[in-house]
Amino acid sequence: MNKMDYAVEMRGITKNFGTLTANDKIDLFVKRGSVHAIIGENGAGKSTLMNILSCVHLPDMGEISIGGKKVTLRNSLDAVKHGIGMVHQEFMLYPELSVYDNIIYGFEERKLGVFIDKKACVNKINQIMTSYNLSVPLDSLIKDLPVSILQQVEILKVLYRGANIIIMDEPTSVLTPQGIQGLFNAIRFLVNAGKTIIFISHKLKEVLEIADTISVLKDGKLVKTLPAAQTNEYELASLMVGRDVILKANKRELKAGEILLKVENLRVKDKDKVERVKDISFEVRAGEIVGIAGVAGSGQQQLVEAIFGLRAPEAGSKITFDQKDVTKLGPREHRMMGMGYVPQDRIGSGINSKGSVWETAIMGYHIAHGFKSKILLNFKQIETFTNKIVKTFDVKRQKNSDSIRSLSGGNIQKLVVGREFLQDNRFLVIEDPTRGIDVGAIEFIWDKIIDIASNGVGILLISHELNEVMQLSDRILAMYNGQIFEAGNYGELTEEEIGLLMLGGHADEAF
Repeated sequence: MNKMDYAVEMRGITKNFGTLTANDKIDLFVKRGSVHAIIGENGAGKSTLMNILSCVHLPDMGEISIGGKKVTLRNSLDAVKHGIGMVHQEFMLYPELSVYDNIIYGFEERKLGVFIDKKACVNKINQIMTSYNLSVPLDSLIKDLPVSILQQVEILKVLYRGANIIIMDEPTSVLTPQGIQGLFNAIRFLVNAGKTIIFISHKLKEVLEIADTISVLKDGKLVKTLPAAQTNEYELASLMVGRDVILKANKRELKAGEILLKVENLRVKDKDKVERVKDISFEVRAGEIVGIAGVAGSGQQQLVEAIFGLRAPEAGSKITFDQKDVTKLGPREHRMMGMGYVPQDRIGSGINSKGSVWETAIMGYHIAHGFKSKILLNFKQIETFTNKIVKTFDVKRQKNSDSIRSLSGGNIQKLVVGREFLQDNRFLVIEDPTRGIDVGAIEFIWDKIIDIASNGVGILLISHELNEVMQLSDRILAMYNGQIFEAGNYGELTEEEIGLLMLGGHADEAF
């Protein structure tokens, strides 16, 4: 193949962080005008390799060519000048600013070289949206928009800066099935217009649907590159993990005990005083996994916030936990009573982004279990608990004192999940437990959830992955427009039947 047919050539790329080799002599060749997927377990080196291409990191060894010409990338502006843009897994947006301000920031069109030419900026953005079939409200604040729109804002941002090579790091991890298809339509549109997409993901079905070529990384090395049309989920999973992986939960016979959580006539409003949860009632028993399936914006967020004491419900609502009225209690009281919580937003709610690995490991633990001294932390106890999470959930980190943001998104997720699972809680509220996690770890976490339930812990599972809800739940509820609908016991309804309930079908079955 002619060198000019490659948008990106990376040769011998090596990157070390202390004693950890994140990338080990990797050769990667990406064809122009294609979707090239990079897959691998958490910590395999995917994000590091792409951070080198976008010049977040500098390589210790190796060379990079763009469009057939060797380049030296010294900083992220160099990457932008060479047409490289990256849509990060955790959006890099300023929540208090408008969409318009986020897009143009640092790359403003100017009059006389001094004054921002807003008309020129808006015209340029509108032209890009028209050309690439995107649509976002420019005057809206980032904090007021759903994640599917924020994804488009990030894509617009890199296109505005002139990107021809767009790196997408776990772009579907926060999207609903409808949002994913919208993103894929945008990707196909971009590729047809001549752009090159590098797509990092753990989700093998999605990779096989959208990619032309797939490269597999393991332990910092490139294992294999192959055409998407010539492989399947089982081969890719085996290459990633080094063994056969069958993503099927090992369900056990349900032995439900007493009612642990009882929700009665729950009504919850959002911050704008719009009712998002509309007079719903249900219960969860000890040893039972109750799954809630629903598209984003159906009220799941407000439901979970009310159950864990993060948002006050409306008058007339009642939430009972372990036969005690907890309707007006906060998160601290819930934790003291033995209720754990794995949040969907691991960065915003699950960690202290400025803290260390060990600080994240004891968030909530110090409330529910305490330390021998009320004044001084017991670092032996902290180290023991942190190491237990790291070992049990295979969290890849160098030291417990490392910054939590030095971990990959998947490893942060495993740390947060492990923290909640290993605290002897009596009840767990779990949102999207396997978000951004590789297939081997998904298999492990599913088994852990089933093990915990079999030991008498009640579990409320909320997931945007319908297959996850169907594989794990003893009883399924579908949520639509703030209401709850019965969706059968384990194995009773098909994916299509539950999907219909998620979209408002059979509304007469609401309860």
